[in-house]
Amino acid sequence: MRFSRGTYAFIATLGGSSMMRLPSIRALHPTVVPTMMMRHSTRVFLSSSSSSFQAPEPPTSKAQSIFPDVDLTASITESARQRNSDPNAVFLVNGSSRGIGLQMVKSLVERTQGTIVACCRTPDDPTSPLQQYLQSLSPTLQERIHTVPLDLQNQTSIDALGDYLKTTTTMHSNNRLDGLFNVAGVLGDGSTTPGPERSLARLERQWLEHTLQVNLVGHVMLIQALQRLLKSNIQKEDRPTSVIVNLSARVGSIADNELGGWYSYRMSKAALNQATRTMAHELKRQGTCAIAVHPGTTDTDLSKPFQKNVRAEKLFPVDFTVDQILDVVDRIDDTHTGGLYDWAGKAIPF
Repeated sequence: MRFSRGTYAFIATLGGSSMMRLPSIRALHPTVVPTMMMRHSTRVFLSSSSSSFQAPEPPTSKAQSIFPDVDLTASITESARQRNSDPNAVFLVNGSSRGIGLQMVKSLVERTQGTIVACCRTPDDPTSPLQQYLQSLSPTLQERIHTVPLDLQNQTSIDALGDYLKTTTTMHSNNRLDGLFNVAGVLGDGSTTPGPERSLARLERQWLEHTLQVNLVGHVMLIQALQRLLKSNIQKEDRPTSVIVNLSARVGSIADNELGGWYSYRMSKAALNQATRTMAHELKRQGTCAIAVHPGTTDTDLSKPFQKNVRAEKLFPVDFTVDQILDVVDRIDDTHTGGLYDWAGKAIPF
């Protein structure tokens, strides 16, 4: 796909806010900026990660969520315990080439016993961080990871992934999907790309369509293609609740949008939140929980050019971010499905 301005090479494991570090971010969304000109509690958050990073309490939303918070001090649910300990469980990470997606693969290898399907556009690129990680593993651990090409803008690619999971010998013997992590996303850098747009005048149709294709349409169509495999309440099968995790962003909250800007990105994430809420009603009947998660501002390769205005305690190490997300996922139940949550388990209003 060609565009009218710059190079659009920002399809990556952004997870919603990994790239929210443009120098002018203070003018875009106060709740994402370090300190936000307000005092925060001295409370800190520690994940199950080995990271020593301590994050300050997340900002308070401008409205009230209809969902309860996820209590990270509680024990993990029985469904999570079963998913994580089952060697026949299958977890899929969409956007696994680097950043949050790659770390999600690493953390799932450590925290679960099942198979991990790592998807991105070119998973077999020998120079990619994903392949470098795979080469560092023992043969036993390598056998647990299946790499599969996936282009979210190509329906044939999405359908092929569904067919792979249903027909590949190892996958077919499991005939299931226990966790789907939609991590891939696009934001832009504001210089070589139109997005994130600070004004209506900056909007370009091709970039807007591109953002929606990657951040919304591709994820929803992938969920559709994998819905049957996610069904956990199949008669005569004893499977725990399956989970869908859509990485969103706080700037996708309409209630928290006080300054505008970031048109295409905000719209794509707001729509993803609505899709998550809508599908949760339907998927609940088949034993699947679906949530959207704001990961916080995370230190990834794509964010490095924009980190100078982010205070150290506000820039999350990628292992901290991912383990926080997984800590949230391991504690959700039917009362949380359809909700939007931050990395600390706090419900964010739509």
